[in-house]
Amino acid sequence: MKGDELLTDFFESSSDLEFVQDALEGADFVLTLALEKIPCEAGIVSFFDMNRREFVIVRQRGGQRRALLSSIPEKAEIPHRAMRSGQTVVIAVTNGELASDTRWAAMGVAPHSALCAPVQLGGRYLGLLELVNPADNAPFDAADGNAMSYLGQQLAEFLGSRSISIDVETVTRPPLRARAR
Repeated sequence: MKGDELLTDFFESSSDLEFVQDALEGADFVLTLALEKIPCEAGIVSFFDMNRREFVIVRQRGGQRRALLSSIPEKAEIPHRAMRSGQTVVIAVTNGELASDTRWAAMGVAPHSALCAPVQLGGRYLGLLELVNPADNAPFDAADGNAMSYLGQQLAEFLGSRSISIDVETVTRPPLRARAR
């Protein structure tokens, strides 16, 4: 699914976010939705830790190893570009742009194409939504970036009215839907 069709699908599906209870469930919901619509090798949602000035992984899908609570500095190139522009950064990783991002290596993933969507509200950093390596092996494009920007905005609006916690015990607890099985 690409372009306007993807954006329309995100628009229709993200309305269910209003039925989610807390910030971590919201992160889980949005990451699951993103990967359903844009199948990829891996995806992560990070929350911004204002005290440490870094983005911390709170939800992960894919990868060979778990990297929850791994982090990247606020001023790292890709997150910094995403936050400053307010738009998703679309990366074809041919020039090593993600070489310094140890989070993917911690997951056992070698990115060749990536999306980094800002999650911010009124200039306030809340987090990042990131996907790597589309399942169809085609690089991400601007249409994918636009759709992810929309999804990042939806998550930001959701998080804006909730308490965001990066508590180790809470983050590492399985998502509610996984515990209910």
